[in-house]
Amino acid sequence: MMKPPRQRWLLVLVAILLLTNIATLSIYWFKKPNHEGGPGHDPGNREKRMGQFMVDQMKFDATQEAAYWKLRDSMIDTQRPVVDSMRDAKKRFFDLLNQSNVTDSALITRSNEIAALQKRLDLATFRHFQHVRAICRPDQLQKFDTVIKEIVNRMTPFRRMNKQGDSTEKATRQ
Repeated sequence: MMKPPRQRWLLVLVAILLLTNIATLSIYWFKKPNHEGGPGHDPGNREKRMGQFMVDQMKFDATQEAAYWKLRDSMIDTQRPVVDSMRDAKKRFFDLLNQSNVTDSALITRSNEIAALQKRLDLATFRHFQHVRAICRPDQLQKFDTVIKEIVNRMTPFRRMNKQGDSTEKATRQ
């Protein structure tokens, strides 16, 4: 006579676990996070979010905010052609894989093109942040220095990944 209550307890436990799993899966399916770079990804949206992050963190007043958005738009207009050129340069670089006899000089030439474009991009970004820092009030400068570190971390995902203990970092040290 003891077996039926024990089986009922197991049946209730299985039913609860099943309902919990169904609830978890439905939350996952219906509220997927918006991953950057996926289908329908809008790069302008990311640019706007990064800009809004700066405005929110710095607590700019109306004048500062207007100046910031003008600087940001100018920076994007400057950087967009460089980014497009870098994409093309990387495509040409990796198109070398289709050739059977690629010389080291060809690889170095193509990689130097990419490096020069990256340098232009980094210098333009640095100058942009100098201009943004210039519109900050003295009481905002310390916060700016903190926020800029967070923005740089967001701009460099590979470095951030390695800091979290990615195995590639350990492998390259050995």
